[in-house]
Amino acid sequence: MQKKEDPFNSRHIAFLLSISKTGAISKSGENFDLSPSAASRLLEKYRKYFGDPLFVVSKGVLLPTSYFLQLKPRLEEFLHLSESIRSKEFDLSQCQKHFKFSCSPGFAPSMMAFVLPRIMQEAPMCSVEHVSISDNPLSVLMTGEIDLLIGRAVGLPPQAHYSDLGAGKRCILLRKEHPLFQKALKQEITVDDLTEFQRVSLSSGRKQDWLSPDDEIFSGRHKNSKIFFKTDRPDMAWKTIASSDLILICTTRSAKTACSLYPSLATLSLPKGLSLKDTKMAIIWSDLRHRDPAHKWFRSLFLEWANESV
Repeated sequence: MQKKEDPFNSRHIAFLLSISKTGAISKSGENFDLSPSAASRLLEKYRKYFGDPLFVVSKGVLLPTSYFLQLKPRLEEFLHLSESIRSKEFDLSQCQKHFKFSCSPGFAPSMMAFVLPRIMQEAPMCSVEHVSISDNPLSVLMTGEIDLLIGRAVGLPPQAHYSDLGAGKRCILLRKEHPLFQKALKQEITVDDLTEFQRVSLSSGRKQDWLSPDDEIFSGRHKNSKIFFKTDRPDMAWKTIASSDLILICTTRSAKTACSLYPSLATLSLPKGLSLKDTKMAIIWSDLRHRDPAHKWFRSLFLEWANESV
């Protein structure tokens, strides 16, 4: 016979499992749209139900009790079963998820130009938020504060999943009236030609998981000497280039979007002789979201973008 006021709910079970990863009630509560007081009340409800504290404070962090560790595999099994059943009944048109993602500036414009219209068409009740993260983006992802990270799949923990988005080829973005563009109409340009002009540099500050398109082209102690403007906002970079003689090294996908918005802009291929590895990116997500049918659909859009952009 069920206990009175049985609290079992797949979302609540996911909340409990999240506490075992974050070590904090409030942080786990935020991931499930729970206020600190609501999260505390929910945990207290399960403590009474199981007759165990489930988590105890140690040095400011909530650690699972031995009872919770014994219970955890069964809770995970319960959650997996619930999500499997729910995935068959999932109605995308009624989905009300608020997706949070973080993306390097070189890929964001063309990516979102494809993804956002699809979301508006297929899941009009959803919403999306781009989050700028300068430090430890993987840590933010793994605690469930964001749903998806677009970056390099390097040094990932065992609880992380990823899918390659393919490589992003690089080019030079500049005004059609730029001296370098005019020179390229007459002869092949060289790396030395690039170093003559000041440039804009797209930088996310996320050096551990994203390489700037400038990397490998400009190096040495004078690597930054020609950077006039550094930003993580592609739109600011494009507008600046459209009204100046600055240049930008960016991905061809990003450049295509820029040229569609600013007809005065054009692209040039990088000088021959540059031995460069194309910037390889991936979508990365945590095990917390892996089986969520809404998340499966959300991340599939980014993979479709990659295939469309080839």
